[in-house]
Amino acid sequence: MKKYYRYLWKEIAMRLCFHILYICAIAALPYIIKNMIDCVYINGIYDVVKWIVIFVVFIIIGMGAQYVTQCSAWKLDKKFYERIREEYFEAIIRKKPEEFNKKMTGEYSSEIINDIAGCEEYLEYVMEVWESVIGLIVYAIYIFLLDWRIACIIYFTAFITLFLPRVTGTTLSNKKQCVLTETGKYTNKVIDLLKGFSFINRYTEKAVFSEHRNSLYLMEHARYAYGKYKTFANVLNGSVMYIVNTAAFGIIAILLCADSITAGTATATISYIQDFMFPLRTVIDSISAVKAVEGVKNRIIEEIENTRYISLGKTEFRDKIRLNKVSVAFADFKLFEKSYTFVRGKSYAITGNSGTGKSTILRIIAQRISHETGNVWIDNLDANYDLCNDLIFYLEQGSHVYATGYQDNVTMFGSYKYKKIIEKMTGSDRYNSIYDSKNCNELSGGEKQIVLIARALLSEKEILVLDEPFSATNKDLEERLTKELLNSGKTIIMATHNIKEEYLKMFDNVISL
Repeated sequence: MKKYYRYLWKEIAMRLCFHILYICAIAALPYIIKNMIDCVYINGIYDVVKWIVIFVVFIIIGMGAQYVTQCSAWKLDKKFYERIREEYFEAIIRKKPEEFNKKMTGEYSSEIINDIAGCEEYLEYVMEVWESVIGLIVYAIYIFLLDWRIACIIYFTAFITLFLPRVTGTTLSNKKQCVLTETGKYTNKVIDLLKGFSFINRYTEKAVFSEHRNSLYLMEHARYAYGKYKTFANVLNGSVMYIVNTAAFGIIAILLCADSITAGTATATISYIQDFMFPLRTVIDSISAVKAVEGVKNRIIEEIENTRYISLGKTEFRDKIRLNKVSVAFADFKLFEKSYTFVRGKSYAITGNSGTGKSTILRIIAQRISHETGNVWIDNLDANYDLCNDLIFYLEQGSHVYATGYQDNVTMFGSYKYKKIIEKMTGSDRYNSIYDSKNCNELSGGEKQIVLIARALLSEKEILVLDEPFSATNKDLEERLTKELLNSGKTIIMATHNIKEEYLKMFDNVISL
């Protein structure tokens, strides 16, 4: 968190400075009351007006400072959320595929929304601790000015009670993490069930409802367990108020009985005790809250600090891709010692029945999965994910189309220079709805594939690795798009189910599995 404190130092300083001004002004009010009560009013109405004016001026100063303090707090939250969510998103998208796929999309979504909100809570609780400590110091000074004996009793009692948060902090942190974990799982479950909407009917809905209910129960049970323990911690911490109150009232009663303090001092002290309780209780509650979210904060910060940085120089594909005796095994599938060579500028069609390994070979070429034995080289370099990601545009089955307009989709939000490649080639009003679309995620399967092929061509990557890119298009369009790809001068490696002789003749080489 240190780098975020440095980044936000202006907002933090502004918030704390004006909080000091606010608390000094408001804390002065009981002291003004004490002097008003003890005043002998030699000047009559002039003294009355004087005390009223002083009282009002301090209120105005306090309210103005409070406004600036709270505005600074909102700005602090805004800048913190922007910075940490941006950096956490960067950490996620820079993961390697095998690391990224350890979690589902819903879990990442939950972390960006909920877990990072926990980091903001941590920052806010730390700020509350500092603000409350300032309040305690200011009130302590005023109480000391009233009577040092009362002040000593209050200080000593308050100091002892500050150790209470240590009793509950670790357990609160564990229960809070459990809530966030179950929330991520529930988010995944809801996304998963809703994606299967078309399969839900009166025969299946009961089981689907039950599946949702079970996941919901686990999340809410974790939330209830956290809330119940947090309530216990709050009640325990709340006992502080009564401990300090009892000690303070006892010493005030003794001093009044001994005629050692005035009525004004007693009145102001009683008022200060109530005011003193609020920052003291806030310190205790905030320290407990800091402990509760500290685990979440540490995990998010660790993720950001371990962001994978990519340091590749300018790379260029010059010669060939070679797979040498590559093997990989899954639970129900094995690919054993396969060797292939793909020459720059040539086109390759990979055919075969489902389950023969077409997609697996493409994933190995693009380093979306790791091979267990053998070697993969690009030119004379060992292929790795970063090198392949730099040289290869990989289009898998079901590749994502963003819920935004056509140009943003095909240019990856302006990453690639926009040209009317596919639009000119299709040359038909039938496809204008695609190019004019404001949300390409709502297009049909075949229309989405047109968007993806346009993205592949605009990427200007030297190698296109395509897995069934035309499975949802009609045969006429498939042939036209294939010709456009093959005439691009790029190295094309494509898995296809189209085994018509005329179609396969368009490729330089056919690999049959």
